[in-house]
Amino acid sequence: MRRIRETLAAMYRMTLVFLVLSACRGKQAEPPPPPPPAPPQDGVTLIQPGTAPWQPLRYHLTRGARTTSELAYDVGVKDDGQGRPLPTLVFELETAVDDVLPDGTAKLRITIGRASVRDRPGSEPASELTRREAAAMQGVVITEQLAPDGQVTDAHVQAAAALSEQAHAQLDSLSQGLERVAMRLPAEPVGDGATWRGRQTLPAGGIQAVSEITYTLTSRAGDTVAYTSAGQATGAPQTLEQDGLWVEVTSTHGHAEAQGTIDLSSYALEVRSTSTLATAMNVIAPRGTPGAGPSNVEVTTALQLSPRPASPSTPADLPGAEAGRSVQGAHKAP
Repeated sequence: MRRIRETLAAMYRMTLVFLVLSACRGKQAEPPPPPPPAPPQDGVTLIQPGTAPWQPLRYHLTRGARTTSELAYDVGVKDDGQGRPLPTLVFELETAVDDVLPDGTAKLRITIGRASVRDRPGSEPASELTRREAAAMQGVVITEQLAPDGQVTDAHVQAAAALSEQAHAQLDSLSQGLERVAMRLPAEPVGDGATWRGRQTLPAGGIQAVSEITYTLTSRAGDTVAYTSAGQATGAPQTLEQDGLWVEVTSTHGHAEAQGTIDLSSYALEVRSTSTLATAMNVIAPRGTPGAGPSNVEVTTALQLSPRPASPSTPADLPGAEAGRSVQGAHKAP
């Protein structure tokens, strides 16, 4: 009887050991929790390659190449729903490829050959001062580097010191608009109907936001590609310092659409684009300071860029046919 009890006790201890070991093995077999997803990075992500045949898309410019284009640029600003669109700025641009680096990156020099103003529905008539400021932009140079995948870097406006603060702001806006018309390209070969997404953190110095643009390749004929795009921009709450004032930004969002064609060998573009960016902000400043307090600001832009043959310089006060009729009046402007 004693041996039976000892045997049962031994079996009981062995059963406990077996259960403990099984539990330990079970715990060791459980996979570790997955790591948190990596934060999204700027760049281009292919969504789907389209239909075959697939071909790579890359800008391949030639040193010394030149193209001439006309750009019509519209801007409208609303503050708490109040505001009127500004007159249209019209620029004649010459884009020259100053150099091409070994990796294919092209150094571009964009020169404003003529700048003019024209009224548009809903805008206040352009003043004589506005027209003179537009004319003074003639000769201003914008430099930038265009990588083979469409990324634009080192954009810089070589503006004349005599230009007003408003003219400088318009040129900075123009430079940013020209950056956006350079379509980002995927690394993978693609065909008609391909879609890809380009993500970019907007430049420092202003409201921090992230832009994501989805491109669709509608057709390709040689080096000329046709496309459409739709994008959105978002920004987290943030606080900025500007001119000694603190600005609390609680909401930033926007959207953009574009369509056009681009020649990958000459950088001749024909593009139409529209965009809207809205922010809710609070300017912290002593009572009575202009612009202090909360407000909702909305900025809309529309850009139309078209290639055109080079032509001799013409008066810069008015665009198109009006320039020819107004030469004498333009010379009389103070």
